[in-house]
Amino acid sequence: MHTAAVRRLTKDEHLSAEFATTWPQYDLDQKTRTLLAYAKKLTEEPSMIEDSDVEALRAAGWDEQGIYEATALISFFNFSGRMEAASGLPMDEIPGEARFPEASPGKPTVSVRA
Repeated sequence: MHTAAVRRLTKDEHLSAEFATTWPQYDLDQKTRTLLAYAKKLTEEPSMIEDSDVEALRAAGWDEQGIYEATALISFFNFSGRMEAASGLPMDEIPGEARFPEASPGKPTVSVRA
């Protein structure tokens, strides 16, 4: 799911899971580069996040809602990645016996806004 999300966001169907570690080598705009640096720090050193990290996002053009949503998504993907690792599930795969309708291969996801 992580790699598929990156492909959708970048509209680049050729990106692999390797992008997570090689993104600094890509020609990215400053807004994206700042977000990825924040995601890396939040993932690898969450206790080291400071106000200056959020200020850097604002300076790069992220608004409060975007920062909140990015932080929520980064946190969720970190949580789900750790669940995959702890349970022995293969990365980016949903078990065939999963009974969640939203996890069924080929089914569209549903977005609900309040």
